[in-house]
Amino acid sequence: MLKKTKYILFSLIILSSACSQNKYESAKSMYETGNYPVAIEEFDKIISKSKNGYEITLSEENRSESYYQLGIKALERKNYNLAIRLFYLANSDKADEKIIECYTDLIQEFKEKDQKTRIIATYNYIISNLYQSPRVPEFIYQRISAVYEWYQNEKVVWDDYCFLYDRFPQSEYVSKSQVIIDQFIKKWIDELVNLKHQKDTDLSFVIDRLNAIKVYPSSYQNYISKEIALIYIQIAENNIVMKEYIQAEQYFRIALQYDETQDEYVRKRLNDVCDLFISHGNSLLDKRLIDEAIVYYNRSFQIIPEYPKAIQAIARAEKRRQDIARSLELKEEGLQLERKKKYPEALEYYKRAYSLDNTDELNKLIFEVTNIIQIEKDPRSFALKVLNEYRGGAIVSGVNSLRADLNRKWAKDLKDSGWKTIGAANRFKMELRYDLITPDENFFLSWQVNMKDRTLIPLNKLTEKLFGK
Repeated sequence: MLKKTKYILFSLIILSSACSQNKYESAKSMYETGNYPVAIEEFDKIISKSKNGYEITLSEENRSESYYQLGIKALERKNYNLAIRLFYLANSDKADEKIIECYTDLIQEFKEKDQKTRIIATYNYIISNLYQSPRVPEFIYQRISAVYEWYQNEKVVWDDYCFLYDRFPQSEYVSKSQVIIDQFIKKWIDELVNLKHQKDTDLSFVIDRLNAIKVYPSSYQNYISKEIALIYIQIAENNIVMKEYIQAEQYFRIALQYDETQDEYVRKRLNDVCDLFISHGNSLLDKRLIDEAIVYYNRSFQIIPEYPKAIQAIARAEKRRQDIARSLELKEEGLQLERKKKYPEALEYYKRAYSLDNTDELNKLIFEVTNIIQIEKDPRSFALKVLNEYRGGAIVSGVNSLRADLNRKWAKDLKDSGWKTIGAANRFKMELRYDLITPDENFFLSWQVNMKDRTLIPLNKLTEKLFGK
């Protein structure tokens, strides 16, 4: 019984295999005789029901070819829409090429009928759905040409050009499309460049937009680079105005990356920036702020390493430091001599100190000690000299004018004492008197002469009234 069962099962398997083979041969026969619709139907049944992988693969290939042949027949009848559907069902490389051929023929028909909208729609469909076709760059170029010629829509054309270059940078249609782009892109560039002259323009935005254009090939690459360099130079100059010198140097350097022909100008401006550091350092040095000055001199090295003027300025600052220190030593020695009343010797030390550091204090010490030396020689003569030179001789001239007026009125009745000193010199001070006496009134004029600093002080109300303080 077991043997009989096995025999029956084996017989069924053989019968099933033979039946399946017969179905495939029948479908293949339909295919070979050109009865493609029936062949497709039979191949579909085999593909859905057969468990024979090899048979399924052969059926899929034959079904694809059947659809392809039907598509060819539809294409020959110029039934493009049907042909396209059939080629899609064929799902093969050569069918895809035929789809492109169909769309190309459709486009030609639309052109003959001047159906611009349908032409653009066809380009859109091909580019979006048949992106694996090697002819896609050609269709992008054709869309670029059509949109520019018919609609002058520069934005759409530019976007298409960017898409073409991004996806197919080596395609011959990039250079062909560039010819169209060159017709309007300079206008875009100039519009952006002109923004730099407007107040409150974000120059970084302008640079970004120019760089975005520069990414894609055009005949104006060098022109864009030069304009970007000029904008970076403008930013650098603005930084200089705001005293942001380090940032200015950075932008000058970036400008050179875009346009090496600006090298001479940039080098000059970098030198100018360094000189600004030097100039500010010099002003600090004039205020005796030596360490602060050296800080500014050193900043120039951030812009130009080993900048010669900075090196020289630092050397001057250190020399200035030494001179100030030595001047202070000489001044102290002079003060010691002055305390000992060795005025000529003190004067020499003050002069030497002043030659190293010409401070107001030293100038005053030289002036006073010089006066003291003359006071010690002849205090009365020196007091009269101070009087005669005071305010350009104003007091002497005033007294002489008063005396002349009184003389015209009183003549011989005027008594004139002339200049006379009252008492001995006291701590470098001396009183000078001039009396004018008339029958009507008396003028007793008196001043204290401070000989050490050559100043005069009125000693009574009349003197103060007539000659001021």
